[in-house]
Amino acid sequence: VLGTWNMDKLTSEHFYVKFKPSDRQGAELVLETAEMFYRPVTEDFGYVPGARVPLILYPSKEELNSSFGWDAKESAIGVYWGGAIRVLTPEVWIEEKDPVRFKEIFVSSGPMVHEFTHLMIDYLTGGNYPRWFTEGVAQYEEYKITGFEFNDINGLSGQQHYSMNDLSRNFDSLPNQYLAYREAYTAVRYIVDQHGEQALSDLIKELGDGTDFDQALSKILQLDSAGFEARWREWTLGMR
Repeated sequence: VLGTWNMDKLTSEHFYVKFKPSDRQGAELVLETAEMFYRPVTEDFGYVPGARVPLILYPSKEELNSSFGWDAKESAIGVYWGGAIRVLTPEVWIEEKDPVRFKEIFVSSGPMVHEFTHLMIDYLTGGNYPRWFTEGVAQYEEYKITGFEFNDINGLSGQQHYSMNDLSRNFDSLPNQYLAYREAYTAVRYIVDQHGEQALSDLIKELGDGTDFDQALSKILQLDSAGFEARWREWTLGMR
């Protein structure tokens, strides 16, 4: 991976991690946690990557952000991009000093399940998906495996929402990113709750076959995009 040739490397069965020598401890934790989640995630998606998955550890938010050309205010702790999972070293964002608790926080609140799910969706669909969909599925998988949610699903006022059109066309530039992510998550939760996990798998398979997302929705859920949005909204109101 470009720009990592001068970093150290640790390898496990399914992953390898590139890191700066001072971050070895963080690299070991990241690698161990990735392996811990490898089987649950690959079994959920029924797919195993053909080679070891690259992980790249960054010692600061600035360096993680600059690898994408983001400005300094972005505060991601993990990013999937171009086949690699990029992770902010845990020491930067976990303040806990007790090593056992430190590890527990990284496992339960860290980005490994989320970013590995992005990789799975990317591989399974060949990149044929709306941005909101991969974010929603990644959050759903994270919730399923670790129990992690941004906050409870009822935390947003009923009046405030983005349309499916907003989410599909402008996801990354919507002013309230927290809300955009929550909307993506509830849309995927709606699919699973009302149509089952098989429907989610079938949608991903359709996307992998090159089907347009709206056509895939229509085929798998028997709903056009307007019908999907209306049912999802109605379901979300019932959750409150």
